[in-house]
Order: sequence, then C-alpha cells, then structure tokens
Amino acid sequence: MGTLLGMTTFVLHKVGVAGRREIAERLAIRPGITVWQFAALAELADQGPMAQNTLAGGLGLDPSDTVRLMDELLADGLVSRERDPDDRRRYRIALTSLGRRTFTTARGVVTKVENSTLAPLTPNERAQLLKLAGKVHAALNSSK
Repeated sequence: MGTLLGMTTFVLHKVGVAGRREIAERLAIRPGITVWQFAALAELADQGPMAQNTLAGGLGLDPSDTVRLMDELLADGLVSRERDPDDRRRYRIALTSLGRRTFTTARGVVTKVENSTLAPLTPNERAQLLKLAGKVHAALNSSK
C-alpha cells in the first residue's frame, strides 16, 4: 500500500471525480442543467415536495447556496415554491411537470455515464460495490 493507487479512498475519489466531471459535461448539454440542479431535482423526485431548508439539509448545502440554487430552478420553471399548508410561515418546493421531464432526461444521462464508468465490472460486482460504498457512506453519516 505504498502508493496512492493502493489506497481505496484515493482510488474511489479519482473514480468519483472522473464520473462527476463527465456527468457535469453531459448534463450541461442535455438537458442543460448543473450537477447541483440535478441533485435537487433528484431529491425532490425521491422525497416529494419539501421545505427549502429540508432540501438544503438533504443536499448538504449551506442555506444561502440553496437560495441561489432554488432561484435558478424557479427561473427555469423546474420547481415551484408555494406556502406550506402545514406551516404558512415557510415555503415548500415541488417539481413542476417540466422539472419531472427534465429529471427523467437527466437521470438517463447519469445512468449512461455510470454504465460507461462501471463497464469493467460484472452486474454482481456493481451490486457489491454499491452495497459496500453505501455501507461506508452510512457509517460516515452516522458519525456526524
């Protein structure tokens, strides 16, 4: 383990950086969004409408960065912001129909990049990698 390539975390980082770069480049072309916009759309698609601060927490973003991100998504018509019926003091963010279509397109782009990146692995190896990476991720999140 004398070299960087002998360090699992370093290799995972390099693979992640390369994958993220390719995803960002392809998303910018079609459907014309950023990785952070994709992440926000994905979180909303997975969780449904939510308070803006809940979305920020789910994405691990500073609230001021989330405001900028939401302003971009609102301007592009990908999300709507409405009063939360359970608490009129806060706003709830939801995907619009355009946001859902954009997310579906973007998810296809991300899937193609992931398939290309992980092409050297068998389906079983991919499943194992996801399981192991998820286990490490969960342990990191539980220690916070």
